[in-house]
This record gives sequence, C-alpha cells and structure tokens, in this order.
Amino acid sequence: MLGKISAIQDDKKAVFIELFAPGKFRIGEIVNISKKKKIRTLKQNNFYWCFLSWCIHPAGGNLQEQGHFSAEGLHEDVKAWFKDKHGKDFGIEGKFSTTALDKEKFKQFFDIVNQELMVEFFGIDTSGFWREYEKYNTWIDYNSEDFKDYMDEQLPF
Repeated sequence: MLGKISAIQDDKKAVFIELFAPGKFRIGEIVNISKKKKIRTLKQNNFYWCFLSWCIHPAGGNLQEQGHFSAEGLHEDVKAWFKDKHGKDFGIEGKFSTTALDKEKFKQFFDIVNQELMVEFFGIDTSGFWREYEKYNTWIDYNSEDFKDYMDEQLPF
C-alpha cells in the first residue's frame, strides 16, 4: 500500500499519511511503514531480456546447443542458478523473482549472470552482445523492438 506523508508531529512520533487507495486498517493494528523501494527500471528489464535472447540465438551465444530455446525458459534456469549460488548474499528466501530487485541489486544480478554464468560457466564471449546491442538500438528506430527479430536478420544465408 502506498501513500504520501503530509504532516509530521513535532516530536516525530506521529505522521499523517494520505493513502493513494482506500486501506483496510483498524485502530490499534500494528503496521510496518517503510520508504518506497527503488525498483529496477523498464530499460534494465528490456536490456536483460535482449541479453537472454542474444545468449540463446545461434548468431549470438548459441545456447540452443545447450538446450535453451526460449528466453523465458533460460530466465527460469538463471534464477535457479542465481538463488543456489548467490541467494544468501542477496538475502533470497523462498521463491526468487528479479522484479523484487532494486536498480543497484538488479545491476549486480546482471553483472554476475553475465560474468559467472555466461562467460565462465557456459564459455560465451559476451563482448559480441555489447556490440550488437549498440547496433540494435539504431535498428529499432526503423524496425521491430523484438531483439529476436534483429538477431534473425543478422544470420548469414
């Protein structure tokens, strides 16, 4: 539940919060108040999915040879690997969702996935992704935003 603090008592022991939507609170109920977390950005999210698409594609990391055929399936495997290897470092308990990561934690997650999983474990030279991603950003000005469409166009016939 989100709201905005509109008044603070002089002794700072009471605040008035205007909720953005109706709440179901009762007098005497104990609640937890915290600042809104900075969640990952849409740009970070799109970048990550482009990365996974590139890693799978035959003209990219070619993880199809390892049995990965969809970004969604690879994402699930990445999450399971990450939770196993780095869950304690990130305080992950129970089901892990990357949507719970803030901007900085998502950047750390992405860097770890790139270096430890893709480069070191799978042996993929991801430097090609960074070059392709720059070209892709120009390509989308005139074409689809689907990175797979871009990669399909890069395959030599």
